[in-house]
Amino acid sequence: MSEFRCESQLKCTLKCALDISCFDMDVYAVLLKNNPASVEELVEILQKDRSTVYKSLQNLLEKGLVEREYRILRGGGYKYLYKPIPFEKFKEEILKNIKEWANKLIDALEEIEKLSKEEIEDLLITPRT
Repeated sequence: MSEFRCESQLKCTLKCALDISCFDMDVYAVLLKNNPASVEELVEILQKDRSTVYKSLQNLLEKGLVEREYRILRGGGYKYLYKPIPFEKFKEEILKNIKEWANKLIDALEEIEKLSKEEIEDLLITPRT
């Protein structure tokens, strides 16, 4: 079996398994080290715009990889703090996604087996424009 080839094999594998961006992985990694963290803290650590960090957090929230807590400030007002999901849940999500991907690949290979050599070539060879 061939190994994954990537600058950071673990980061690449996780990113692909979770269908998130490299920056989303960076945000998640920072949250692991700075748990919980506000958007402002993440902006300072990651040296990115507030909107970029917020967009990444929204994506991670939608994927169920981070949780958001509401905190009331002493001087009035509130802010949200973000934290990564527990590692067991993170691991379960990755394994679920990898199994789904593997099943889709197996189904695709079974469909390809039904095709003729010419049909397979037509599928794999795309005309250059």
